[in-house]
Amino acid sequence: MPSSSFKFEAPRGYPRYFAGAFGSNVLAMQPMNSKFKNYSMHGILIYDVRKRSIIIGPPQRPDPVDPIYIPVGGRLFALAAGSFQLLDPPPYDETSSKDLRWMWHTLPEPPFSHGLVTSYAVHSDERTIFVSIGGQTPATFSFDTEESEMDGSCRWKHHGQWKMPFNGRGHFVPELNCWVGLWGALGRHNRRVCAIDVVSSNLALKLCEEGLNQFSADEPIGATLVSMGGGSKFCLLEYKYNNEKKVVMQLTTFSLKYDKNGDLTMSKSRRIQHYRVPEEVTWSMLQTPVAFWM
Repeated sequence: MPSSSFKFEAPRGYPRYFAGAFGSNVLAMQPMNSKFKNYSMHGILIYDVRKRSIIIGPPQRPDPVDPIYIPVGGRLFALAAGSFQLLDPPPYDETSSKDLRWMWHTLPEPPFSHGLVTSYAVHSDERTIFVSIGGQTPATFSFDTEESEMDGSCRWKHHGQWKMPFNGRGHFVPELNCWVGLWGALGRHNRRVCAIDVVSSNLALKLCEEGLNQFSADEPIGATLVSMGGGSKFCLLEYKYNNEKKVVMQLTTFSLKYDKNGDLTMSKSRRIQHYRVPEEVTWSMLQTPVAFWM
């Protein structure tokens, strides 16, 4: 396992409370409720990996429940059960001596149950969030992060009874002009990468020819797909049981393209690395890996 550049003590077992956003900043979004009474930090820890400096930002109020953090245009949006909030960073200015503050803002709650969310993605305009829900009536909604609350235009919009096919986050790839994500239909034992046109109700689904587990006998536990720099290069982070029934972390990097037939492929770009996993890693972290690219 690569050595860490920074460590801090925090409640364990809540992987979704971490988020990477704002370019070089890592935010530790630990809630402040009674379950964490032994945790003394009264705010969120913000670590700048470029400056290697730490500040304490404002906590969310109320505490988020099962949050989904979505970075958009240098700001962080937090979609949780019963709340939708925005964390606005101060203007970046190395020469300023003023006390610049990070601030949370309350936004209109979505017209759907947070527990039904299956996938989400940011539009190619780099300002609009799309969210799909499952259940008996699948649907997709959008929220334009640049619209103003003052004139009433800041609201969720319904795009029909269809949903994006991803399991979790989808990533826009300019080179392919599409959204890319992990296909949610096959389950964890046959992971596939898929692509769809941006905002397309006909769901012209394209599956990558290569299955990500087709050359591995290891039993997968959890996975997350990370875009490496906003292009067509990706990293799949997986926790798996190996042949010795020990948990390992597998990193699979690959680049996507369309072949001569228009099919999605990673060709010969795939590279795989394995790392040892510390015994103290919690089961919830293994099931829901957290990773981001900077």
